[in-house]
Amino acid sequence: MSLIEPGGIDCDIHPAVPNLKALLPYLSDHWRDIVVQRGVHELESIAYPANSPLTARPDWRQPGVKPGSDLDALRTQALTPFGTSLAICNCLYGVQLLFSEDMGAGFARAVNDWMAKEWLDKEPRLRASIVVPMQNPELAVEEIERVAPDRRFVQILLLVMHDMPLGKRHYWPIYAAAERLGLPVGIHAGSAYRHPVTPLGWPTYYTEDYAAQAQAFQAALSSLICEGVFTKFPELMVVLLESGFTWLPAHLWRLTKFWRGLRI
Repeated sequence: MSLIEPGGIDCDIHPAVPNLKALLPYLSDHWRDIVVQRGVHELESIAYPANSPLTARPDWRQPGVKPGSDLDALRTQALTPFGTSLAICNCLYGVQLLFSEDMGAGFARAVNDWMAKEWLDKEPRLRASIVVPMQNPELAVEEIERVAPDRRFVQILLLVMHDMPLGKRHYWPIYAAAERLGLPVGIHAGSAYRHPVTPLGWPTYYTEDYAAQAQAFQAALSSLICEGVFTKFPELMVVLLESGFTWLPAHLWRLTKFWRGLRI
């Protein structure tokens, strides 16, 4: 008997942009010219290094093909065998690594349009998250409002580590848009690498980076609670993706315990 019931929803799969060339048709003329003329390098997310054993099962790898970039492979490996009814695509292309707010917005738009055309249009079992330029909340809201009418996009995708804690008022326009449009905010493991991924500074090994994501989620959740995000936006739904969960009871117990004495 299978432990996986058919018809379930896979809430976190990671289609990969195969290369920068694949996004060129979806970039505006301005940004396409910039990319070509400047020789912009690949915006690879280092959340899933291509050759890391964590990135893809050995028997799912295809020679010369970037893991996660082939739709037919996704169907045969991750959808059909498990009887998946729906799967939510969270594309972790390195949009957040850019320091230019405008370029970040241009690439976010391209990734969302690429996702709609190359994946959602071709596979009815797929849904997706809206990639936004966290570098600028105003531009992020513009992208959310542009994409939201396509109901195949079912949530807004944020990284757990960016310029500042996620509860800060700087990000509140994103939460206001999410609440207004009825879209959950999915906070995913990952970083824009503006700051070290540990409170002690930059680690040496990828293992340390990976394990530190759980600490980042604790800090992000504390920020959302303490800054009053859920009070300001009572209908907002937040989903923590690839965060683990065993830390949650102890962390909330500690946060509540100290709040009683430190709330002033």
